[in-house]
Amino acid sequence: MIPFYKTLSTLAGLLGWPYFYWHLKSRGRGESFLPRLGVRLPPPPPPGSFRIWLHGVSVGEILAAVPLVQELKRLLPQASIIITTGTETGQAVARKNFAPLGALVCYFPLDIPWAVSRYLGHLRPQVFVTLESEIWPNFLTQAHEAGVRLALVNGRLSDKSFRRFVKYRRYIVDILNNIELFAAGSLQDFERYQALGLPPGRLHLTGNLKIDRLLQAREPEKAAEFRHLLQLDAVQPNQPPVFLAASTHPGEEDVVLETYQALRAPYPALLLLLAPRHPERAPELGRLLKQFHLPCHYLSRLKSGQETRGHSVVIIDTIGDLFSLYGLADAAFVGGSLVAHGGQNILEPAAWGLAPIYGPHLQNFRWAQTILEEARAGTMILDVPSLTAALRRLLDHPEERRAQGQRARDALTPHQGAARRQAELIAGLCG
Repeated sequence: MIPFYKTLSTLAGLLGWPYFYWHLKSRGRGESFLPRLGVRLPPPPPPGSFRIWLHGVSVGEILAAVPLVQELKRLLPQASIIITTGTETGQAVARKNFAPLGALVCYFPLDIPWAVSRYLGHLRPQVFVTLESEIWPNFLTQAHEAGVRLALVNGRLSDKSFRRFVKYRRYIVDILNNIELFAAGSLQDFERYQALGLPPGRLHLTGNLKIDRLLQAREPEKAAEFRHLLQLDAVQPNQPPVFLAASTHPGEEDVVLETYQALRAPYPALLLLLAPRHPERAPELGRLLKQFHLPCHYLSRLKSGQETRGHSVVIIDTIGDLFSLYGLADAAFVGGSLVAHGGQNILEPAAWGLAPIYGPHLQNFRWAQTILEEARAGTMILDVPSLTAALRRLLDHPEERRAQGQRARDALTPHQGAARRQAELIAGLCG
C-alpha cells in the first residue's frame, strides 16, 4: 500500500498544487501555500536537549494541547518544542498560545514525499506527537524510517473513522505499527483501538485534554467585558435573557432563527448571539437575517466602537471570543449537531455552568455526550419545535436551569488530569 500511496500522493502534489492555491485564495488565504508544499521551510527549531514535535490540524486540537505543552515544559524544561498546524486559523491560534512558551510554531507539510522529507531533515525531531486522529502515511513512514519515535495522544475514533479503519485494517496495520504510543481520550476510543488489534503495551486510557483546557481557559474578566459591551451589566435590573447559538453550520441557522422568532412573544427582549462555526460566513448570515426581517450587529463593529448595541441579534464574526461568550449566556445551543457534521465541543458551555442543547449528530463527541447525559445535564433536540420547547423550559425555570448547569460543570471535574498523564507517557519516549 505504501509504495502505491507514495506514487499517488506525488502525482497529486505535482498536478494538484494549482487547485490547492485556488482553494486557499478563494477563502482569502494563501500564507500556508508555500510552507505546506515544502517550498518554504520554517526557521530552525529552538535549542534544546530533545526536540518534540506536536501536530494538531484544527483550532480545537491546538487549544487542547496548551495544558499538554505546559506539562511537558514542567517535566522536560530543556526540551525544544515544535508546534505545527494544518490551517491558517489554527496557525494564528498556535502563535498566540505557544510562542510565549518558547515553542517554534509553523505549518505541517502536505503528505507528499518531498515536502515531508524536507521538513523532517530540517526540524530533526526525536519524538513526533499527533493529536486525536491525524494519520498521514507518508509522514509516519518516513519519520519512523528516520528513527523518530511516534505517538498519538488524545486519541479519537469517530463512528465513521472506526468503520473505515476496520474495513481497511489490513492496509493500515503497517502504518499504525509505526506508532509506539497510543493515548485514548475516552473509554469508547480505548475500546475501539483495542478492537483494531493494537498491542496492549502501546495503548493507554488517559482521558481527554479538552477538559483540562476548558477548565483552565475560563476568563471571567473577559466575559464581564463582553457583558458590558453588550449592555448587560448586572447592576441594571430586568436584564434580557441571552441565547447563544454556537458553532452553527448551514441549515442550522434557519432553525435557530425560527426558534428565536417564536420566543420573542414571551421574551421580547431576548438577545440572540449567533456564532457561525466559520466566521467568514458572517455576511451570509447577515443576508439571512434580512430575510427574517431581523436587524443585527456584527461583534467586530461593536468591539471597535463603530456601533453601540441597539438590536437584539449579534453575529459573532470574530475569532477567539466564542468561549468567553458562554460566560454571559442563559442558554446555549451547540451546532454541527443538527446537520450531519459530527458535532462541536458540547463541553464548552458546561465549563461555564451551562447545560447545553444539541442535535443528534454527535459522532465526533460521543464521549462528551456520555459525560453530560450521565449527569442529566444536556438536552438533545431535533427541530424547531423541540428547540423552542427546550429553550422555553430553561428560560421559564431559572432554578432548574442553574441546577442543570451546575451538574454539567461538576461532571467535568473527575475527568481532569489528562494533560499530566499524557505528558508523562511522552516523556517516557524521550529517554
